[in-house]
Amino acid sequence: MPAEGRLLVLGAGTMGAQIAQQAALHGVDVHLVDVSADQLERGVAQNRRLLEGRVAKGRMAAEEAEAALSRVRTSGDLPAVAPECSWAIEAIVEQVDAKRRAFSELDRYLPEEAGIATNSSTIVSSRLATATRRPQRVCNMHFFHPVLVMDVCEVVRNPQTTDGTVADAVDWCGRMGRQAVVIEKEIDGFVVNRVLGAASREAFTLLTGGFASFSDIDVAVRAGLNWPMGPFMLADFSGLDTVLNVRRDRASRGNDPGDRATVALLEKLVAEGRLGRKAGRGFYDWSTTPPTPLPLPE
Repeated sequence: MPAEGRLLVLGAGTMGAQIAQQAALHGVDVHLVDVSADQLERGVAQNRRLLEGRVAKGRMAAEEAEAALSRVRTSGDLPAVAPECSWAIEAIVEQVDAKRRAFSELDRYLPEEAGIATNSSTIVSSRLATATRRPQRVCNMHFFHPVLVMDVCEVVRNPQTTDGTVADAVDWCGRMGRQAVVIEKEIDGFVVNRVLGAASREAFTLLTGGFASFSDIDVAVRAGLNWPMGPFMLADFSGLDTVLNVRRDRASRGNDPGDRATVALLEKLVAEGRLGRKAGRGFYDWSTTPPTPLPLPE
């Protein structure tokens, strides 16, 4: 039997590392697994900086931060740690084939009764569940970036997900200090990103159609809709490589010229290493305060 309540998070990128840390902040023991030792080191270092920031601001005691950091154990050996876990959250790259391989491996090594959730915001779990022998124990648990700040998690059932699996996912959200929103049927974008995606797609259409600059669109959205940031600054914040994967997947399943124009623009930016805030440059130069709009590639 697995250790009671132990969580496995697969993928130590920004989302995976913070999902693991969010659980640990609420007393959950976590195995954070990644094939890259360097990525594991970066994820742990990022979490340490975030918690040390809370300590510096008086929002957390140093002892509490150290205890939370110690609850996240890192490993590159999935077969060794998976049998100890009763739930898994996959948070690797937004690519269906890679996620299907990950789900197959998780299915192979997790206890039979364990559930498997994908953190994907765009890939519904029915596209991954068939890579396992437990499709009824598969769902989406979509956390929002930054996980340590954003309170909500979208729990999305696929046609084979049982009520018990949904209840378990909701329970895990609660144990991790996050509010669950249940989406009863799969749909592209779920709830939050469906609303946000419609606005973002329209913003990119306005940009690629030459109607307005991305910086003016961002100003219009911030000032006119009272959003905390515009769609292009948000894309930088999310990572343009991640946004590109999402838009490529959408473009491959549709026939919208706007999607193709958006993919072409994002491909140029990513090819130049302009990945957004994490790289220091995307639509904006993040070395300045506030970030400065950069020229778009030809």
